Amino acid sequence: MAEVVLFHHAQGLTTGVVAFADELRHAGHTVHTPDLFDGHIFDDLEQGMAFVREIGFGEVMARGERAVAGLPAELVYAGFSWG
Repeated sequence: MAEVVLFHHAQGLTTGVVAFADELRHAGHTVHTPDLFDGHIFDDLEQGMAFVREIGFGEVMARGERAVAGLPAELVYAGFSWG
């Protein structure tokens, strides 16, 4: 089975993203779901993208890099669209 890093979309680490990760886990995969928004969840894409602009896209990228630091090199990277 694969070890997967699943990045959330611009609305944050929503219950839908977590449910998808859980489906992969039930299939036997190890799944990491880093929360790049520190718990912030948004009702729509515009709110989420406003948050990204507020903290900076570079910061979001840095958070993603920190989230995978120390994980094995043999990872599957997956994610949901940012819009």
